[in-house]
Amino acid sequence: MERRNFIKQCGTVGFSCLGLSVLLDSCAGVHHVTGVVNNNSIQLNKSEFTVKKNDKTSFRKYIIMRVENSNFPIVIYRFSETDFKALLLRCTHQSNELNVNGDLISCSAHGSEFTNKGEVVQGPAEQSLKSFPITMDENNIYLQII
Repeated sequence: MERRNFIKQCGTVGFSCLGLSVLLDSCAGVHHVTGVVNNNSIQLNKSEFTVKKNDKTSFRKYIIMRVENSNFPIVIYRFSETDFKALLLRCTHQSNELNVNGDLISCSAHGSEFTNKGEVVQGPAEQSLKSFPITMDENNIYLQII
């Protein structure tokens, strides 16, 4: 086999494996919840992040929440037991709804990309995503809607 063909085949196999891993990750499913605004906050039970399977406990990286009377969902990332980030899935470029792809948030309309902290990775957006202050108690997370 020629070197050029070998390198080409290795590249194809590598990209195929990458695509398969993304597909399998997306097949795991995204957990959706519905939030209700009550006294300028939204309550979310921390147990929504817990996944129990075959006597093993793991945690979801994020949850997508639909809120009544809101045109845009909110993504809540869990970084640790006490560290969460809530971001409005509304592009700061032209207000399109954003897509969550693991730790990357993207706009299918114009290609803007954001980190799981809401910071711009790629434009045309120039401003970070709107985030919500979070407070919590032992069992719940409260998103402060201002």
